[in-house]
Amino acid sequence: MPSHRLLGALLGSMAFALIGMVSHVKAERMVALASIFPLTSVVEQIGGERWQVFTLIPAGASAHTYEPTPEQVRLMAQARVFFQIGLGLEFWLEKLVQAAQNPTMQRIDLAEAIEPLPSPSAELTPRAQQHRQRDHAQHDEHGSKEAGKHEHKHTGLDPHYWLDPLRMQQVVKRIEQVLVEIDPDHATSYNQRAERLRRDLEALHQEIQGQTQGLQERRFIAMHSAWTYFAARYNLQQMAVIEPFPGREPSPRYLAELAKLMRREGVKAVIIEPQLSTSAAQSLARETGARVGMLDPTGGPGVPGRDDYFALMRYNVAELVKLLR
Repeated sequence: MPSHRLLGALLGSMAFALIGMVSHVKAERMVALASIFPLTSVVEQIGGERWQVFTLIPAGASAHTYEPTPEQVRLMAQARVFFQIGLGLEFWLEKLVQAAQNPTMQRIDLAEAIEPLPSPSAELTPRAQQHRQRDHAQHDEHGSKEAGKHEHKHTGLDPHYWLDPLRMQQVVKRIEQVLVEIDPDHATSYNQRAERLRRDLEALHQEIQGQTQGLQERRFIAMHSAWTYFAARYNLQQMAVIEPFPGREPSPRYLAELAKLMRREGVKAVIIEPQLSTSAAQSLARETGARVGMLDPTGGPGVPGRDDYFALMRYNVAELVKLLR
């Protein structure tokens, strides 16, 4: 019996020591925050085991109607770095930063790494917008040109650039630089992961190009302006949006004008999103005889088929191709 008690005590001590070691390892991981899940997915792929990355906006929620929670204030108080989309998407950010009171946290506006496109106008003048967006996309072929710094409160620039894999190559480069600056001892690992990710994004771009270039129908109506960059990159036409101000129901007059535009131009595809009310879009589709497809700009952990950046993009392409066939 004494030997059994001694063995039990030894095993107990070893278990406590192991728990302590695991806790120590976890404690060594640095905390990063990202406003939306696609950024979280990319930061995790570059940062690896060195970083624990949290997403502020949960799956199924819209950045345009989001309100921070007390738990997220606590997360921001612990974070070494916060990666934001910028261009006005995180309109709620200043209050969150003030509440967190974390002066050592770096805020990285990733929009400074890319050349932005203008947001679609609230007026139904899609052709002029398409020409502007196509000109920008051609100027920015393969995402090679970095834009200067911008004021992002109300610039009229579209924040949904993460849905363009080539612009995301520039985003990856910026995230890589930031992680290396914070944690230079692991620079080689970050560099290698980022380079692999850039190659994967190039391959994804080629894949999407191959799937979309043969589409006969290339026009659609979007729930909101999420697909501006995607459409410009792949020679598609986001003809207009149902919600010019996301999260705010469009007026009956606006919807009537949009229905006229669809009939006049022969547009037969409407995109809805899981983050926004679909009632206006479904009504518009019934009135015009258009098909409806569900695309997801942000995905999230645990969302089947949309739980990392590449899975999310492939899901959206597959759904869009079915819609436009």
